[in-house]
Amino acid sequence: MMRTLRRIGLPLILLVGTAFWLLPLVNALIVLGSLFLIVAAVALIGRIRGRAHALLSRVFRLRYAGALLVVLAGTLPMWAGPFELRFMSEVLILGLLAMSLDLMMGYIGLASFAHAALAGVGSYAAAIVLSRYGWSPWAAIGFALLVGTTATTCMGAFSVRVRDIYFGIVTLVFGVVAFIVANTWVSMTNGEDGMTIKLPLLAFPGLPALDVGDFASFWYLTFVVVFASYLFMRQLLRSPIGLVFRGIRENEQRARYIGYNVNAYKILNTAISGFFASLAGVLLLFKNGIIGTEQMDVIHSGEIVIWSVIGGLGTLVGPFIGAAGVYLLTDYLAQFTNRYILIVGLVFITTILLAPRGIAGAIAAAWRPATTDSEDTS
Repeated sequence: MMRTLRRIGLPLILLVGTAFWLLPLVNALIVLGSLFLIVAAVALIGRIRGRAHALLSRVFRLRYAGALLVVLAGTLPMWAGPFELRFMSEVLILGLLAMSLDLMMGYIGLASFAHAALAGVGSYAAAIVLSRYGWSPWAAIGFALLVGTTATTCMGAFSVRVRDIYFGIVTLVFGVVAFIVANTWVSMTNGEDGMTIKLPLLAFPGLPALDVGDFASFWYLTFVVVFASYLFMRQLLRSPIGLVFRGIRENEQRARYIGYNVNAYKILNTAISGFFASLAGVLLLFKNGIIGTEQMDVIHSGEIVIWSVIGGLGTLVGPFIGAAGVYLLTDYLAQFTNRYILIVGLVFITTILLAPRGIAGAIAAAWRPATTDSEDTS
């Protein structure tokens, strides 16, 4: 206990002091109390043993947890209002974006600082062909995914020539270039003014057209897309390809000696990550009906990294936890101060020191102490 306090003592003191400095007393207590409850809940999970542990282990298997999620998602529009539906839809989309980054950072060890730009490429590609050329929604979606995946593959082909932090720097440069192109190619992207679209109707064979402007319809669309993306990525990471990804993450040199083409697997990983980042970008475009260059800046890419690390890299579910938690925290703090990033940054530092594997990783370690690999939480 004392060792933990010594490790997190300084950032914890700074976090408490900053919260009381920037927030009203009651609101500071609410924020700090909520963070304490999260830590206490993780500690409590580690104390569950015996029959309760076995019962909950069965309940939280994918088949039962998935069925519960489907029921909750299906009934959400029955009791939630438009604001709640929009909020939950955005949380799922941001979680999908963070999960696409987790595929790179958590499963093959590649740090990317361009994911906001990659999502923006998908958004702009769809917006351009919808608003300027009158393409059908499905053609626009396909084109956006193709452009986003191709751009990410090109980024990966250049970036895999370097390792470690240098890889992240190269991706940062690609993100900045994409941001500059979106800002300066005014004839196509409208520059800083951004682009708006008329929210389309998505036609499905044998079913009524889905109006993405309707909150309930868009919630169902978002949930289906995100849940299917999670299942696909989960299956991929349990396949031989996913095992190679993990092998490269653990020991790249040994994977190379065994005979694997490490660079090819890195490019493949990057391309898949870019596909889902572009998909998240298209969903954001359909949700808001607008795309602006500020959504592609480096700061937003850094926020996605924070979501993934706080939630737990290498867990798939962790990015959703991190995205939801940080989004809620920033939304709440922004009501009282425009310097909320100070508190978010200190929460990020404290989380890294207290739980290096993130919230999901800490829960997995507490739930199964014998488990040493966070992949079990995926």
